[in-house]
Amino acid sequence: MADLAGLSTRADEAGIFCDFDGCLSDIVPDPDDAKLATGASGVLARLTKKFSVVTLVSGRAVRDLASRVRAEGVRLVGLHGLEEIVDGRVRVLPEAEGVRDDIENAAREVKVALRGLRGVIVEHKGLALAVHMRRAPNPDEAERIARPIVERISTSHKLRLLPGRRILELRPPLGGDKGHAVARIVEELRLRGALVAGDDAGDIPAFDAITTLDVAVRVAVASDESPAALIERADLVVGSPNELVALLKKL
Repeated sequence: MADLAGLSTRADEAGIFCDFDGCLSDIVPDPDDAKLATGASGVLARLTKKFSVVTLVSGRAVRDLASRVRAEGVRLVGLHGLEEIVDGRVRVLPEAEGVRDDIENAAREVKVALRGLRGVIVEHKGLALAVHMRRAPNPDEAERIARPIVERISTSHKLRLLPGRRILELRPPLGGDKGHAVARIVEELRLRGALVAGDDAGDIPAFDAITTLDVAVRVAVASDESPAALIERADLVVGSPNELVALLKKL
């Protein structure tokens, strides 16, 4: 049973960690159209007054994330932990900087190789690359065709390939893991409790990163596309970003 009351009473030594897309924003066909759920900004800002840290850990580039989240005091981490805004500037993990050319070359190759797949969008994020299938007439068929191509290109450039909800992401071989990002902040602030909310396979490492804390609450924002492993690890399951916002209000 999730110990929300225990987390709340130890808020000064606990943190809140949430994904953006699928958790605080509905999944939409075009990622550029994503917006925070109603009331989310206010709830996040109020939580920063109570908890040691409130952090959004997203697969989006951190500048993109900052343009969509207007909540004072919220810590913003992008590209699954590769980037963070610190004192108004983007801080990049040193181990990721050396692969910019690999990402750039992979982006060019993927765009050429997938040019004929209607509705497939290739998003270059700087230090990562995302291939979106959601707008394809048949997303499952598009992924069946695209995946071996993207796998071949990722291997040739020594990049990691991570699948998600109608998406294939290429990332540097080191860093870029939400679990590492959460664990780093937990250690930095010596947190003893945390709530992590996620909706996809990329959030499972973040769930796992808090298992040894005194109070750990894992919240799955479920949909028909949610991986079974995420739901199995969750202490609480909600059905939408609006339901997650309502849950966070209780804290």
